[in-house]
Amino acid sequence: MVPMTASTTTEAQCPQCGATVPLPAYADVAVCGSCGSTLAPARLPEEPPRADPASSDAAAPAEQVLHSVRCPQCAGPLGASEGRRVLKCAHCGVRVALKRHDGISRWYFPPGVDRLEAIRSGVAWLGRYPGITKRARDARFTEAQLVYAPIWEHKALVAGWEFGSRTRTHYELVGDEHSERLDLRLAREAVEEPHLQERRFYQAATDLSALGATRPRITGRELLLPLLAGELDPSARVLEAEGVAAQVAARGRSAALMPMSGAIAPDTHLFAFRESMALLYYPLWLLGYQDGNRRYRMVVNGRDGTVNSATAPAADWGRLALLMAKVAALAAVVGLLVWLGVAWSAVRLSTVVVAVVVFMAAVFLMWRFRAQREIEYHEPFSS
Repeated sequence: MVPMTASTTTEAQCPQCGATVPLPAYADVAVCGSCGSTLAPARLPEEPPRADPASSDAAAPAEQVLHSVRCPQCAGPLGASEGRRVLKCAHCGVRVALKRHDGISRWYFPPGVDRLEAIRSGVAWLGRYPGITKRARDARFTEAQLVYAPIWEHKALVAGWEFGSRTRTHYELVGDEHSERLDLRLAREAVEEPHLQERRFYQAATDLSALGATRPRITGRELLLPLLAGELDPSARVLEAEGVAAQVAARGRSAALMPMSGAIAPDTHLFAFRESMALLYYPLWLLGYQDGNRRYRMVVNGRDGTVNSATAPAADWGRLALLMAKVAALAAVVGLLVWLGVAWSAVRLSTVVVAVVVFMAAVFLMWRFRAQREIEYHEPFSS
């Protein structure tokens, strides 16, 4: 497997009981395992530079600390055991919504398949996909790692109008009552369409090609859960998000304001409102199996168990047999031409020329043949 950068985890002290609390970089809040306090990360301000310019000591970096999250109405404790971004006060019942300081919310897709189900999907794919060697169809999987790959989501509410015209195909009934027929005609119609809809833009926040995967298809209607500390399987790896949110938002805004009516040279008046950025963490199973001395990989979708991408050793016996059949046929043609040239001297020169051409074609076929050592598969309609 290709190594990827996993999300870092820092440790801080609980302000209530002093216990050490692990806090992954992706988490909004954490719950102290000792006293049960709901905690949120904060940073102490950096120390000002020293007055002595000759001092070589650099300013201390900002230190991450935890502070207790309390109800703004009654200062009662807030519970985060359900793993929700909306916390409920245990005393007065007031609900408090959490928001990250960077304005980016983090959510994850709950996995729908476990390790054994992912391996079964891989075994089934090897058994049915065409062109794989027989030995590889019975290969045993030696690796299975669940990773969460981050994907940027830009969401915007688009409102406005589009004006213009477009060409449509119309069927018209022409002729008289004795000879009527349907005639196909092109007609130009005016476009005046209002828009008020939510548009979403997705972009991988990590190098999925290093995993050997493609970005899974996301419709925006899937179940999402808030990503909080302790929500994910401890054995899973959460990959570090890459990219600049502002750049992704600019691309998403540009895509959201693209014309939607299909008009010719449209006059658009579209505006984006209520824009938001989020990181969605998608579960992928990274599987590995071995065929002889070579290792192959497979990526299984952690939600539905479909194979996202895979590599496998190719079976070349069928292609080699077809090549041999073609070469044998050409060799038979060459032999026939040589026999005709020997038997009839009148056509000797022409048969020799044709025999040389056919012989060169056979040599060219053999030269062009390349053993297909590996089959590479990518899930259709992924991006």
